[in-house]
Amino acid sequence: MTEMTNFYRVLFSLTLALSLVCSAQTIDSSHYRDLVKQFNERAKAKDWSGARDVLTEIGRELPGPTPRYLLLNATVEMHLGHKTEAIKWLEKYAATGLFFDLTQEGNMKPLSDEEAGKKLIVQMKENSKPIAKTEFVCSLPQPDIMPEDIAYIKGSSLKSQGSFIVSSIQHHSLYRVTLPKSGSKECVMQELPLPADAKHWPTLAVSFDPTRKALWVTASAMPSFSGFPKEDSGKTELLEVDPASSKVLRRFALATNGPAVLGDMSVTADGTVYVTDSIGGGVYRLHGDLETAKLEKIADGLFSPQTPVLARDGKRLFIADYTMGVAVITLPAAGAMAKVSYLPHPENIAVVALDGLYLDDDSLIGIQNGTDPERIIRLQLNHAQTEITGAEIIEQASDRMGDPTHAMLVDGWFYVSANVGWDKVDDDTGKLKDGSAFTPPVLLRFPAQAPNKK
Repeated sequence: MTEMTNFYRVLFSLTLALSLVCSAQTIDSSHYRDLVKQFNERAKAKDWSGARDVLTEIGRELPGPTPRYLLLNATVEMHLGHKTEAIKWLEKYAATGLFFDLTQEGNMKPLSDEEAGKKLIVQMKENSKPIAKTEFVCSLPQPDIMPEDIAYIKGSSLKSQGSFIVSSIQHHSLYRVTLPKSGSKECVMQELPLPADAKHWPTLAVSFDPTRKALWVTASAMPSFSGFPKEDSGKTELLEVDPASSKVLRRFALATNGPAVLGDMSVTADGTVYVTDSIGGGVYRLHGDLETAKLEKIADGLFSPQTPVLARDGKRLFIADYTMGVAVITLPAAGAMAKVSYLPHPENIAVVALDGLYLDDDSLIGIQNGTDPERIIRLQLNHAQTEITGAEIIEQASDRMGDPTHAMLVDGWFYVSANVGWDKVDDDTGKLKDGSAFTPPVLLRFPAQAPNKK
C-alpha cells in the first residue's frame, strides 16, 4: 500500500518501473513491458545514454508522464552530467505538489547546492506542509485492527442508528462501528461473529448490497504475508455475509492460474458487484441469479487495480490503477472483454497511488496513500466525465490522517478510514515492525460536493 522511499530501489525495480506513464490511450502491455525490460537492462549496465533513449521512446508513445517518470528522467540526466536537464524534470515533478528530498537522494544530492536546486527544495518543502480540511469524527478503541475498508448499513427505522462496517487486516474479521454520543471522541466497536472458516485470511474489501441486504467481503491470503498456512498463499475469495447473523451465505472463488488478491470492490444500486485483483490485473463482475452466477472477468492487463467505481452514465467503470492512473473500461456484454484506457489529465496533476476512489458528482475522490505526502484529493472532471481537469487537496501530511485507505459516502459526508497502520507493518510479512506500535485508527469526514445542475 505504501511507496518505497529509496529512489535507487525504484530505479532498478521492474515493478516500480512499470509505473512510468499514464495516458488516455490503450496501453500495448507487451510493447510496454519490452520497453521496461530494455530500460532496466541499460540502467543496470550503467548505459545512461541508452536508458535515456528508452525513456524518450516511452514518452513519445505514451505522452502522459507520472511523477516517477519525471524522477527517472532527472536521475538519468544527472548520471549523464546534465544538471540543467535534470532540474527541468524536477521542476515538472515539483509542479505536481509532491515532495522529493534532493539533499538525501544519491546522485541528485549535488543539485541541492545549485541555485535552482535550492529553489526546488523550498518549493517541495512547501508541497509537504500539512493541509487539514477534514473533521475528526472519532478514534477506534482497538489500535491493531488495521481497518482497510469501510461500508455503511442504514438503520431500519428513524429510531434505529446506522452503523459502519470495517474490515480488519490483522484480525481477519469485520467490525461494526457506531459513532460516539455527544462529547465522546471514541467510536463504539463490536466484532461480527464470523465463522472460523471465514477468518483464515485477511479481510480486505467490504461493501453493503442494498438490493440483497447483505455484506460482500473479500478475503485474501496475500503472498508473503504470514498468519495462515503457506499453501494458501495467493488464494482469494468473495463472500456474501448476512450482517444480522454473520452467516456466510455464498462463496465465490477466483479461477486463476496464478496468485491473486481480490482487494477492492464496489456494489451498485442493482446489486452488481465489481471487484479487482490487485496483483493479477483483472477486473471482475458478479450479477444476476447468485445460484448460477460466477465471477466473470471483464477486463485484464491493468497494473495494480484498486477501487472500481461506476461512472454517472452507468456504462463505464473507473478503476484506480495504483501505478498508472485512473483506468476506464466500457462495460462489456456477458462473455466479452473490455479494452482498458486511462483518463487524460494535466501534467501537473498526480493521479497515481490511488487506493480508494469514489464518484462525487463531477469529481472523483481519491485516497492517495503511496505518494509523498499521502493525500486525500478531489479530481475534478469535465461534465462528460471523460477527462480530469483539475485537482484539490482535501488533506495531506496531517498527524491524524496517517495512512488513509478508503472512504464511504453517508448522508452528504465522506467518512474516511485513516491512520490505518500500513506504515507500521513489514511489507513482506504483514506483521508489526520491530520498534513500532499501532496507534488508534480514526474516522475523518468532509462534505460531498453539491450536485451540478447542468
